[in-house]
Amino acid sequence: MCQNPGDFFTFQDNLLSATLAATQARAERSRVAKRLRKGEKLPSDAPELPDGDPYDVDAWVLELDVCERIIRQLRSIGDAMAWRVLGYNRSYVLALCRNESPGPMHLGKKGTQHEIEFAAEQWRDHRRFTLLRDVTDCLRIGDATVFHDGDDGWQDIYLHELKSNPNARDRIQDLRLKAAAEATRNFGRLPGDIRARLVDTGVPYVTHLPALADAFSLAHKRGIQTMKIPGGRALLAFDFSAARKRWGEEEAGRRFEAAYSSLLRRSRLTTGTRICFTSGDSVARGRLTPPWGIYPAQCAALIADFLVFTVTLCSDSLVEELGKCGMDVRWLLPDGVEPTWPGQPVLELRSSGHRVSMNSAEINRLLLELVDLPTWARGMDRVLAKGSVGWQPWPVFTNEDQTWI
Repeated sequence: MCQNPGDFFTFQDNLLSATLAATQARAERSRVAKRLRKGEKLPSDAPELPDGDPYDVDAWVLELDVCERIIRQLRSIGDAMAWRVLGYNRSYVLALCRNESPGPMHLGKKGTQHEIEFAAEQWRDHRRFTLLRDVTDCLRIGDATVFHDGDDGWQDIYLHELKSNPNARDRIQDLRLKAAAEATRNFGRLPGDIRARLVDTGVPYVTHLPALADAFSLAHKRGIQTMKIPGGRALLAFDFSAARKRWGEEEAGRRFEAAYSSLLRRSRLTTGTRICFTSGDSVARGRLTPPWGIYPAQCAALIADFLVFTVTLCSDSLVEELGKCGMDVRWLLPDGVEPTWPGQPVLELRSSGHRVSMNSAEINRLLLELVDLPTWARGMDRVLAKGSVGWQPWPVFTNEDQTWI
């Protein structure tokens, strides 16, 4: 457990080494697969294949998939570190995630080596921890964040765009960095879209994540655990190891399907559009949502997919529950059509003479984080009260750090 800047520096250094090694392993296997696809010979320096025919392209593709998953798992751990050192402040993540992925990390890039040297220098000369973007997936603007101890006891955060050539500044990158910093200071406009703004709801964050921790604990004993969550949601937790040990692999799969079907009937999730999120194979795929590494229990099992959970709701039940909270709500998608991309509008809210459409990324907050529905409704009401025509609000609640600590 990291307790001080020195712990974080050491942890990041180890994570960096593991990420570079996994990236190199992926590159080596990709090279072999490409040669075999062209009908060329197996390279004499090809890495050892742990299983399968080394002349079989599919065996190398499988190795590539394994490497890709390992890299995503490592980046998810980096995301958890980022959320923690940023005080679990969602506004930083929402502001700094708004770029495309920089691509694979490797020492062949001049910039990568320069960033590593910068972090080492900050620690050696000033004892300041520097969070590097390349060990994360959720932070994509700038290259590094340096944490200073302020005179008033608070921690000051400085964003850096690093260039190995000081004369090779990129004006667009610099402007996006300044916009991100301004957004987090004053809840201002987010980088990349003049309409997108952080909005402070002023509503304390409340979730049902303790119920998820209970479900994990019971699934570890029983293999499968189902629960109804307030707000018309249905939760299923599945522990692969416990289920296989108790029933065997095939029977465990059948029991999973039976338990899920029973849960939907008991929860009355039978009308409208059904929306389901499963944690399986989703690590480091959604930069807008908290990483598994900060969840209240079983973080390692979630990251490695030894433990999965699903949360399901239906559009009709969501509209009904929000109506009970005083919200005027309309579901935007036709019955049976599920959202297909994070920014897709799915729900229209009306209040205080304003209206706003919420995208599927915000709906995922109701599924992944099990936010208390009356809490969320109050927050959206505050967003609408503060809203202006043409805004694309990204709501932030208060005291969110207490949820994740």
